[in-house]
Amino acid sequence: MIIIDEYNTEKYNEKKVIALGNFDGIHLGHQELIKKSVELSKTNKMMSSVFTFKQHTTKTIYKNDYQKLLTTNRKKIEEFSKFNLDYAIIYDFNKEFSLLSPKAFIENILIDKLNMKIAVVGDNYKFGYNANGDVSLLKNFSKIYDYEVYIVEPIKLNDMPISSSFIRSLIHEGNVEEASKCLGRYFSLEGYVVSGRKIGRKLGFPTANIRIDSDCILPLNGVYITKVKIGNRHFLGITNIGINPTFNVNNLSVETYIIDFNENIYGLFIEVEFIKRIRDEIKFNSEKDLIEQMKNDYVLAKSYKYILHN
Repeated sequence: MIIIDEYNTEKYNEKKVIALGNFDGIHLGHQELIKKSVELSKTNKMMSSVFTFKQHTTKTIYKNDYQKLLTTNRKKIEEFSKFNLDYAIIYDFNKEFSLLSPKAFIENILIDKLNMKIAVVGDNYKFGYNANGDVSLLKNFSKIYDYEVYIVEPIKLNDMPISSSFIRSLIHEGNVEEASKCLGRYFSLEGYVVSGRKIGRKLGFPTANIRIDSDCILPLNGVYITKVKIGNRHFLGITNIGINPTFNVNNLSVETYIIDFNENIYGLFIEVEFIKRIRDEIKFNSEKDLIEQMKNDYVLAKSYKYILHN
């Protein structure tokens, strides 16, 4: 899969089937769009591709009141690569791009730069300045610019259409199990391991403190059973998202105790997959009470060792 941005499109001007969307999360609905792009590219002897952005569009438009991301760009590219796409087209959604009219987006970007011949979209796809463009308009312009439009019906979970906003609401509630069902994989956070206050080490449960991109969504504060990916290795983990109220820290952190692991991983990049929320983060009366609870969390987490093989 070749990565294309706004600076190198002229090198790859073959006729393309393009799946269009934000693709934040690359959930089951997004995956159907991607699969259809690949399928149509084969039957029409074109190149399969997906078009998305480096940041959520709301960050450029609303500045301080934008949607938090379900996936980093690194994770997004990793997921795209699983579908045998020819191209992942990832543009910068800057101020200039946000001002493009629906017509200009189609003519200047999709047609002139990317040579789109088939557009694959969901039924609620929006595009152009102020999201003024919709599927109906996309179809209307297809007659002028000689491309086809293929609409993919939404995928549902318990009669609820799967969407990035729906998944965000689940994660905000700490319902990572349902969120993972919508994603078709475990919801995860990733980042570099940084030095923390070493409270866990003092208690006998040393934790990896992970620096998370501030643009990424965090689950509801609490304790989660997790699977930790370090390079090509996987381990069980217990992850706390919160402020360590027992020690009056008050700085939000993501810390993971990696079970049956004793290596120095400061500075390493790791990924933490969330399996289940097991309890709230609470303030304990003493370190002894906290240690006792952590021992109970450890026993519970060990019962999930089967996930290492999933």
